[in-house]
Amino acid sequence: MRGRRSNKLFGLTRLCVILAALALVSCFKPSSDAEPPFPFELGAEFLADSLSSRLVRDYGVGYNFIVDASSLLLLEDRPAHWSEGAVAASDSLWLRSGDAVVVAAFLVIPEDSVDSVWVKVARDQLTMGWLHENELLSACYPDDPISAFIFLFSSRHMLWFWLIMAAVAVTIGIRLFRHKRLHLIHVADVPSAYPTLLLITLAFASLLYGHLQNTCPQLWVQFYFHPTLNPLAQPRLICFFLMSVWLLLLLTIATVSNVLSCLPLKDAMLYIFTLAGVSVVVYLIFSYTASTPVGFLLFVVYSIYALYHYWTCARALYLCGHCGAKLRDKGRCPHCGAIND
Repeated sequence: MRGRRSNKLFGLTRLCVILAALALVSCFKPSSDAEPPFPFELGAEFLADSLSSRLVRDYGVGYNFIVDASSLLLLEDRPAHWSEGAVAASDSLWLRSGDAVVVAAFLVIPEDSVDSVWVKVARDQLTMGWLHENELLSACYPDDPISAFIFLFSSRHMLWFWLIMAAVAVTIGIRLFRHKRLHLIHVADVPSAYPTLLLITLAFASLLYGHLQNTCPQLWVQFYFHPTLNPLAQPRLICFFLMSVWLLLLLTIATVSNVLSCLPLKDAMLYIFTLAGVSVVVYLIFSYTASTPVGFLLFVVYSIYALYHYWTCARALYLCGHCGAKLRDKGRCPHCGAIND
C-alpha cells in the first residue's frame, strides 16, 4: 500500500510540474504601448494627456484600477485654484469597495499643499470625478490579479496575520515535539531534501523582494503597475525574483507530496503546518533585513546551517527492504514495522 501511495504521489507531483511548466511557457507580457479598453468614450483632450502622463508615472489615461477602500470621495467639478471652501461647496459623489474605475485625465495645481496632482477617474458615464493622486494610489490597486495579490500581501493587516500565524504554528510545533517527539523542520526533520531547499529558496526570494522595494523602488513600482509571470526579457533583479517564485511553487508541490509519502497523514499535516509557520518567520526576517548587508550575510549563514543539518541529521542513508521507505538508520521501519539489518 505504501508503494502504491508513493507512486500516486510521484505521478501527481510530475503532473503538477508539467502544468506549471506549461503555464510558465504560456505567460507573456503585453506591450506597454497597447491601451486597455475603455468602459466609455473619452474625448480627444483626455487622450492627449496619456503620453505626457506616462513620461512621469507608470500609468496614464485609460489605466484601470479597483477601489479597495470602503468608500472614496470624488469631486464632480473640475478643481481650479486650490481653495478648501470651494471644494467643500462643490458637488461630490462616492465610490465603493470593488468598483472598477478608469483614469480619464490629469490636472496639476502647483499651489495645492496637499497634493499638486489631481486625477479624474470614471466608473461609468454618469459616475466620474476628481481626487488627489496620492489618495487614488493608497485606496486603489491596478486591475490585474498579480497587482491585487501584491497589494493584499503588502498590507499591514496581512503582516499581523502572518505574525500571529507564525507564532501559533511554531508554538504548537515545539510543544508537540517535546511531548510526542514529532518531526519538526531543522530539529527532527523528515528524510527529504525538499523542505530544506524550500526554505532556502524562500529566504532568497524574500531577500530579493525586500531588496527591490528598498533599493530599487522605481523598478518595483514599474513591475507593480505592469506585472508579468514571465521572467524572460525582464530586468535582471525582476528575472531572478520571478524565477525564485516559480521554483518556490515547484518545491512546495514536491515538499507536500514527499512529506505525505514519508509520514502518516496526521504527522504529515502537523509537519506541514509547522513548516508554514517557520516559512513565515523566514520571510519576515529576510525581507526586513534585505536593505542592510546583515541580510545577505544572514542568508549565507542560514543556507550553510540548513544544508549541514540536513546532510548530517536528516539525510536518508537506507531504504526499507519491505516497503521501500527512506530510513536514516537500520532497524525497525516506522512505516511497516519490518526489521532491516
